[in-house]
Amino acid sequence: MSQPLALFAGLGTFALLAVVLLALGQRFFLVRQLAFPFGVAALAAALHAAGQFDIPQRAEVLAARDWALLFLGLAFVLRLLSLYFVDVYLRGRGVRLPPLLPAAGMFVIYTLTALISLRLTFPGFDVRPLLATSAVTSLVLGLALQPILGNFFAGLVISLEKPFRLNDWIKLGDQEGRVVAITWRTTHLRTRENDYIVIPNSKISDERILNYYYPHPMHLERVRVGASYKDPPYRVRRALLACAAGVPGVLDNPAPDVQMNAFQDSEVLYELRVWTEDVVQAPRIASDLRARIWEEFQRAGITIPFPMRTLEIAPRRRASKDQGDQPPRARLYVAEGNERGQTLELDPAAGATLGRSRTCTLPLGDSQASKEHLRIEWTPEGYLLTDLGSSFGTRLNGQPVTTAHLRPLDRIAVGDTVLVFESDGG
Repeated sequence: MSQPLALFAGLGTFALLAVVLLALGQRFFLVRQLAFPFGVAALAAALHAAGQFDIPQRAEVLAARDWALLFLGLAFVLRLLSLYFVDVYLRGRGVRLPPLLPAAGMFVIYTLTALISLRLTFPGFDVRPLLATSAVTSLVLGLALQPILGNFFAGLVISLEKPFRLNDWIKLGDQEGRVVAITWRTTHLRTRENDYIVIPNSKISDERILNYYYPHPMHLERVRVGASYKDPPYRVRRALLACAAGVPGVLDNPAPDVQMNAFQDSEVLYELRVWTEDVVQAPRIASDLRARIWEEFQRAGITIPFPMRTLEIAPRRRASKDQGDQPPRARLYVAEGNERGQTLELDPAAGATLGRSRTCTLPLGDSQASKEHLRIEWTPEGYLLTDLGSSFGTRLNGQPVTTAHLRPLDRIAVGDTVLVFESDGG
């Protein structure tokens, strides 16, 4: 009768203490951190309760209780030292270990401590057969649990190498998302669509890892757009740079840039390159940029070509000199200076005067411009530029000039102001 009572007392004591520890662990952080030593204490109490009954195995039960108490003391001290080293000492110096590494280390330490305390409690106990049996068992289990062990060791490698951390935004193969958890077996990602992806660590070790947050979350976003061959590159470049200003999430430093990527069949391909503060916002930023590009191109009269071929036949010039040549349409575009972005349509009949005076056709705010700096008028040989005796002179394509006939895309410099001559006459 004593043997069933002893078994009931032992199991009842262990179950009661386990329930108490579970309730306390939900309220107190320290109890959760010392859950294993407290579990050993519950085991020692259960063995002590069972040993109070007169049973044939009473001596062995009490000896097991003594081993549990010895193991409890060692485990308690080791766990406190681990908490101090990981959570106080290392964190005080800014070092944060991955959660998997301390857990694996404590498992090895507890195993060695259990074997040592068994040897101390039972001097005649030979651990070599246990180790040999453990080796055979480990081999069998290793073959059976090969996928799980592969994930476990892959998790250890991830914890040590740290190719990514919690809250990093990464790309693994075709999957992309934020790292929300790293366990001993799997890594968890949350995508932009708020989907939850669980990837085995062994799969991660075979994939190329793209970490958008290392060494810095700043990310380069590219938006490509085509423009017509009729639109000069400096106009397209200025319009694209204007689109990047003020878009939420686009950084001013490094500054946005525009590159001309290729000459396509029906368009010139440009690329607007902007730096964003977070790759997570890249799709929204790219969408905002495309919307602004469409609006800015409409305002600037820049054409986004359709995917089609157009056959253009150049009009023939009039053969009769009596009828005279029709002056081609021409304009001045301010590429640099206070008035940059402005366009002046040239009137062949009236001509145009540029200078600081408000009476000029195009007033300039440049301090090196004279009141009436230069004049452009139509002649039978084409549009003629004439410097009106300005103080600092006029430069055409980098060379000082007094008078000169203009050709398409000539650059006229007045101080720091640069104007581009555009003509439809070729």
